[in-house]
Amino acid sequence: MTQSENLKTAQKGAYLSLIVYIVLSIAKFIVGSMYDSAAVRADSLNNMTDIVVSLAVIIGLKISIKPADKNHPYGHLKSENISTLLVSFIIMFVGLQVVIESVPKIFSENHPTPNVITIYVSVISGIIMLIVFYINQKLAERTNSSSLNSAAKDNLSDALVSIGTAVGLIFTQFGLPILDTVLATVLGLLIIYTGFRIFKESIFTLSDGFNEQELEAYKNYVLEIEDVIDVENIKGRYHGSSIFVDVTIVVESDLSLEDAHHICDKVEQHMHEKGISSVYVHPEPASIQ
Repeated sequence: MTQSENLKTAQKGAYLSLIVYIVLSIAKFIVGSMYDSAAVRADSLNNMTDIVVSLAVIIGLKISIKPADKNHPYGHLKSENISTLLVSFIIMFVGLQVVIESVPKIFSENHPTPNVITIYVSVISGIIMLIVFYINQKLAERTNSSSLNSAAKDNLSDALVSIGTAVGLIFTQFGLPILDTVLATVLGLLIIYTGFRIFKESIFTLSDGFNEQELEAYKNYVLEIEDVIDVENIKGRYHGSSIFVDVTIVVESDLSLEDAHHICDKVEQHMHEKGISSVYVHPEPASIQ
Protein backbone atom coordinates (compact mmCIF):
# COMPACT_ATOMS: atom_id res chain seq x y z
CA MET A 1 0.00 0.00 0.00
CA THR A 2 1.05 3.61 -0.59
CA GLN A 3 1.62 6.03 2.30
CA SER A 4 -1.76 7.67 1.64
CA GLU A 5 -3.53 4.29 1.60
CA ASN A 6 -1.82 3.33 4.87
CA LEU A 7 -3.01 6.53 6.54
CA LYS A 8 -6.58 6.00 5.33
CA THR A 9 -6.53 2.42 6.64
CA ALA A 10 -5.18 3.64 9.98
CA GLN A 11 -8.13 6.05 10.19
CA LYS A 12 -10.51 3.08 10.32
CA GLY A 13 -8.89 1.92 13.55
CA ALA A 14 -9.17 5.42 15.02
CA TYR A 15 -12.86 5.60 14.07
CA LEU A 16 -13.44 2.19 15.68
CA SER A 17 -11.83 3.40 18.92
CA LEU A 18 -13.86 6.62 18.82
CA ILE A 19 -17.22 4.83 18.49
CA VAL A 20 -16.40 2.28 21.20
CA TYR A 21 -15.15 4.94 23.63
CA ILE A 22 -18.27 7.08 23.15
CA VAL A 23 -20.55 4.12 23.93
CA LEU A 24 -18.49 2.90 26.91
CA SER A 25 -17.99 6.35 28.47
CA ILE A 26 -21.74 7.05 28.38
CA ALA A 27 -22.61 3.60 29.74
CA LYS A 28 -20.05 3.81 32.55
CA PHE A 29 -21.03 7.34 33.54
CA ILE A 30 -24.71 6.39 33.76
CA VAL A 31 -24.05 3.18 35.70
CA GLY A 32 -21.42 4.81 37.93
CA SER A 33 -23.80 7.66 38.80
CA MET A 34 -26.87 5.45 39.28
CA TYR A 35 -25.09 2.98 41.54
CA ASP A 36 -22.72 5.44 43.24
CA SER A 37 -19.37 4.00 42.08
CA ALA A 38 -16.52 6.52 42.07
CA ALA A 39 -14.25 4.00 40.31
CA VAL A 40 -16.65 3.42 37.42
CA ARG A 41 -17.23 7.18 37.05
CA ALA A 42 -13.46 7.71 36.99
CA ASP A 43 -13.16 5.00 34.33
CA SER A 44 -15.83 6.79 32.28
CA LEU A 45 -13.76 9.99 32.47
CA ASN A 46 -10.76 7.94 31.37
CA ASN A 47 -12.73 6.86 28.29
CA MET A 48 -13.79 10.46 27.66
CA THR A 49 -10.13 11.44 27.40
CA ASP A 50 -9.72 8.55 24.97
CA ILE A 51 -12.45 10.10 22.82
CA VAL A 52 -10.29 13.22 22.56
CA VAL A 53 -7.25 11.05 21.75
CA SER A 54 -9.16 9.25 18.98
CA LEU A 55 -10.35 12.55 17.52
CA ALA A 56 -6.80 13.89 17.59
CA VAL A 57 -5.51 10.78 15.81
CA ILE A 58 -8.23 11.11 13.15
CA ILE A 59 -7.54 14.83 12.60
CA GLY A 60 -3.78 14.24 12.56
CA LEU A 61 -4.13 11.43 10.02
CA LYS A 62 -6.41 13.55 7.81
CA ILE A 63 -3.91 16.43 7.76
CA SER A 64 -1.01 14.01 7.22
CA ILE A 65 -2.62 12.75 4.01
CA LYS A 66 -2.30 16.23 2.45
CA PRO A 67 0.48 16.28 -0.15
CA ALA A 68 3.66 18.34 0.17
CA ASP A 69 3.40 21.97 -0.88
CA LYS A 70 5.63 25.05 -1.23
CA ASN A 71 5.61 25.77 2.50
CA HIS A 72 5.78 22.11 3.55
CA PRO A 73 8.26 20.39 1.21
CA TYR A 74 8.42 17.35 3.51
CA GLY A 75 4.63 17.08 3.65
CA HIS A 76 2.32 17.34 6.67
CA LEU A 77 3.22 14.03 8.32
CA LYS A 78 4.19 15.55 11.68
CA SER A 79 0.59 16.67 12.18
CA GLU A 80 0.00 13.32 13.91
CA ASN A 81 2.67 14.11 16.50
CA ILE A 82 1.53 17.70 17.08
CA SER A 83 -2.09 16.68 17.68
CA THR A 84 -0.99 13.88 20.00
CA LEU A 85 1.14 16.33 22.02
CA LEU A 86 -1.84 18.63 22.55
CA VAL A 87 -3.97 15.68 23.64
CA SER A 88 -1.40 14.62 26.26
CA PHE A 89 -2.03 17.87 28.17
CA ILE A 90 -5.80 17.26 28.13
CA ILE A 91 -5.35 13.71 29.43
CA MET A 92 -3.09 14.80 32.30
CA PHE A 93 -5.55 17.56 33.25
CA VAL A 94 -8.49 15.12 33.40
CA GLY A 95 -6.44 12.67 35.48
CA LEU A 96 -5.54 15.45 37.91
CA GLN A 97 -9.21 16.36 38.26
CA VAL A 98 -10.10 12.74 39.10
CA VAL A 99 -7.40 12.61 41.79
CA ILE A 100 -8.46 15.96 43.29
CA GLU A 101 -12.08 14.77 43.46
CA SER A 102 -11.31 11.27 44.81
CA VAL A 103 -8.64 11.82 47.48
CA PRO A 104 -10.88 13.75 49.95
CA LYS A 105 -13.52 10.99 49.69
CA ILE A 106 -11.02 8.40 50.95
CA PHE A 107 -11.06 10.15 54.32
CA SER A 108 -14.85 10.46 54.37
CA GLU A 109 -16.83 8.33 56.83
CA ASN A 110 -19.47 7.51 54.22
CA HIS A 111 -18.41 4.76 51.78
CA PRO A 112 -21.45 3.28 49.99
CA THR A 113 -21.09 -0.20 48.50
CA PRO A 114 -21.52 -0.08 44.68
CA ASN A 115 -24.16 -2.28 43.06
CA VAL A 116 -22.99 -5.60 41.56
CA ILE A 117 -24.07 -4.30 38.13
CA THR A 118 -20.98 -2.06 38.14
CA ILE A 119 -18.84 -5.21 38.15
CA TYR A 120 -20.57 -6.60 35.05
CA VAL A 121 -20.15 -3.28 33.21
CA SER A 122 -16.42 -3.17 34.00
CA VAL A 123 -15.85 -6.79 32.91
CA ILE A 124 -17.74 -6.33 29.62
CA SER A 125 -15.86 -3.07 29.00
CA GLY A 126 -12.53 -4.82 29.56
CA ILE A 127 -13.38 -7.58 27.09
CA ILE A 128 -14.53 -5.09 24.44
CA MET A 129 -11.34 -3.05 24.80
CA LEU A 130 -9.18 -6.17 24.45
CA ILE A 131 -10.91 -6.86 21.13
CA VAL A 132 -10.39 -3.24 19.99
CA PHE A 133 -6.72 -3.46 21.05
CA TYR A 134 -6.20 -6.60 18.95
CA ILE A 135 -7.79 -5.02 15.86
CA ASN A 136 -5.87 -1.74 16.15
CA GLN A 137 -2.58 -3.49 16.89
CA LYS A 138 -2.91 -5.50 13.68
CA LEU A 139 -3.86 -2.37 11.70
CA ALA A 140 -0.89 -0.46 13.18
CA GLU A 141 1.50 -3.24 12.16
CA ARG A 142 0.02 -3.32 8.66
CA THR A 143 0.08 0.45 8.10
CA ASN A 144 3.18 1.30 10.19
CA SER A 145 1.18 4.09 11.86
CA SER A 146 2.86 5.43 14.99
CA SER A 147 -0.26 7.24 16.17
CA LEU A 148 -2.46 4.15 15.77
CA ASN A 149 0.18 2.07 17.54
CA SER A 150 0.02 4.51 20.47
CA ALA A 151 -3.78 4.32 20.36
CA ALA A 152 -3.58 0.50 20.49
CA LYS A 153 -1.37 0.70 23.59
CA ASP A 154 -3.96 3.01 25.11
CA ASN A 155 -6.67 0.45 24.24
CA LEU A 156 -4.76 -2.24 26.13
CA SER A 157 -4.23 0.09 29.08
CA ASP A 158 -7.97 0.82 29.18
CA ALA A 159 -8.79 -2.89 29.05
CA LEU A 160 -6.51 -3.59 32.01
CA VAL A 161 -7.93 -0.62 33.92
CA SER A 162 -11.51 -1.87 33.43
CA ILE A 163 -10.59 -5.40 34.49
CA GLY A 164 -8.70 -4.04 37.50
CA THR A 165 -11.73 -1.92 38.39
CA ALA A 166 -13.93 -5.02 38.24
CA VAL A 167 -11.59 -6.91 40.59
CA GLY A 168 -11.62 -4.01 43.04
CA LEU A 169 -15.41 -3.74 42.88
CA ILE A 170 -15.69 -7.43 43.72
CA PHE A 171 -13.80 -6.75 46.96
CA THR A 172 -16.22 -3.93 47.81
CA GLN A 173 -18.95 -6.56 48.00
CA PHE A 174 -17.09 -8.20 50.90
CA GLY A 175 -17.12 -5.29 53.33
CA LEU A 176 -14.43 -3.06 51.79
CA PRO A 177 -16.43 -0.24 50.12
CA ILE A 178 -13.55 2.23 50.63
CA LEU A 179 -11.72 0.37 47.85
CA ASP A 180 -14.08 1.97 45.32
CA THR A 181 -12.76 5.45 46.15
CA VAL A 182 -9.18 4.20 46.37
CA LEU A 183 -9.57 2.67 42.90
CA ALA A 184 -10.86 5.99 41.56
CA THR A 185 -7.71 7.68 42.87
CA VAL A 186 -5.48 5.01 41.32
CA LEU A 187 -7.33 5.39 38.01
CA GLY A 188 -6.72 9.15 38.15
CA LEU A 189 -3.00 8.54 38.63
CA LEU A 190 -3.00 6.06 35.73
CA ILE A 191 -4.68 8.64 33.51
CA ILE A 192 -1.97 11.17 34.43
CA TYR A 193 0.72 8.57 33.69
CA THR A 194 -0.85 7.77 30.31
CA GLY A 195 -0.87 11.46 29.41
CA PHE A 196 2.74 11.89 30.51
CA ARG A 197 3.84 8.82 28.51
CA ILE A 198 2.17 10.20 25.37
CA PHE A 199 3.76 13.61 26.09
CA LYS A 200 7.25 12.06 26.30
CA GLU A 201 6.81 10.11 23.06
CA SER A 202 5.51 13.19 21.23
CA ILE A 203 8.34 15.43 22.43
CA PHE A 204 10.90 12.76 21.50
CA THR A 205 9.55 12.58 17.96
CA LEU A 206 9.04 16.31 17.46
CA SER A 207 12.61 17.00 18.64
CA ASP A 208 13.89 14.53 16.00
CA GLY A 209 14.87 11.90 18.55
CA PHE A 210 15.49 8.46 17.07
CA ASN A 211 15.95 4.94 18.41
CA GLU A 212 19.64 3.93 18.31
CA GLN A 213 18.84 0.23 17.81
CA GLU A 214 16.77 1.09 14.74
CA LEU A 215 19.63 3.16 13.35
CA GLU A 216 22.02 0.24 13.84
CA ALA A 217 19.59 -2.04 11.99
CA TYR A 218 19.35 0.47 9.10
CA LYS A 219 23.15 0.68 8.97
CA ASN A 220 23.28 -3.10 8.56
CA TYR A 221 20.66 -2.88 5.79
CA VAL A 222 22.91 -0.44 3.89
CA LEU A 223 25.95 -2.69 4.35
CA GLU A 224 24.02 -5.51 2.66
CA ILE A 225 24.62 -3.69 -0.65
CA GLU A 226 27.66 -5.33 -2.23
CA ASP A 227 29.50 -2.17 -3.37
CA VAL A 228 29.16 -0.31 -0.06
CA ILE A 229 32.48 -0.52 1.83
CA ASP A 230 31.29 1.18 5.01
CA VAL A 231 28.70 3.55 6.47
CA GLU A 232 30.40 6.76 7.59
CA ASN A 233 27.31 8.39 9.05
CA ILE A 234 23.59 7.66 9.38
CA LYS A 235 20.77 9.76 10.82
CA GLY A 236 17.06 9.14 11.13
CA ARG A 237 13.95 11.09 12.06
CA TYR A 238 10.25 10.37 12.35
CA HIS A 239 7.60 12.26 10.39
CA GLY A 240 4.32 10.91 11.75
CA SER A 241 4.25 7.26 10.74
CA SER A 242 7.03 7.78 8.18
CA ILE A 243 10.79 7.41 8.66
CA PHE A 244 13.34 9.63 6.90
CA VAL A 245 16.97 8.48 6.79
CA ASP A 246 20.13 10.34 5.71
CA VAL A 247 23.18 8.15 5.16
CA THR A 248 26.77 8.72 4.02
CA ILE A 249 28.32 5.64 2.43
CA VAL A 250 31.95 4.83 1.59
CA VAL A 251 32.61 3.51 -1.93
CA GLU A 252 35.71 2.74 -4.01
CA SER A 253 37.54 5.94 -4.98
CA ASP A 254 38.07 4.90 -8.60
CA LEU A 255 34.35 4.65 -9.37
CA SER A 256 32.87 6.95 -11.98
CA LEU A 257 30.18 9.43 -10.94
CA GLU A 258 27.62 7.33 -12.79
CA ASP A 259 28.65 4.13 -10.95
CA ALA A 260 28.57 5.88 -7.57
CA HIS A 261 25.11 7.22 -8.39
CA HIS A 262 23.97 3.71 -9.33
CA ILE A 263 25.13 2.39 -5.94
CA CYS A 264 23.20 5.18 -4.20
CA ASP A 265 20.10 4.18 -6.16
CA LYS A 266 20.52 0.57 -5.01
CA VAL A 267 20.82 1.71 -1.39
CA GLU A 268 17.67 3.84 -1.70
CA GLN A 269 15.69 1.02 -3.29
CA HIS A 270 16.86 -1.47 -0.66
CA MET A 271 15.91 0.88 2.18
CA HIS A 272 12.49 1.53 0.66
CA GLU A 273 11.93 -2.24 0.60
CA LYS A 274 12.68 -2.24 4.35
CA GLY A 275 9.88 0.27 4.97
CA ILE A 276 11.86 3.53 4.99
CA SER A 277 9.75 6.30 3.42
CA SER A 278 12.52 8.70 2.36
CA VAL A 279 16.25 8.06 1.96
CA TYR A 280 19.01 10.53 1.14
CA VAL A 281 22.34 8.87 0.23
CA HIS A 282 25.67 10.70 -0.05
CA PRO A 283 28.72 8.78 -1.37
CA GLU A 284 32.27 9.39 -0.11
CA PRO A 285 35.38 7.93 -1.83
CA ALA A 286 37.41 5.52 0.30
CA SER A 287 40.66 7.41 -0.40
CA ILE A 288 39.69 10.37 1.82
CA GLN A 289 38.68 8.23 4.81
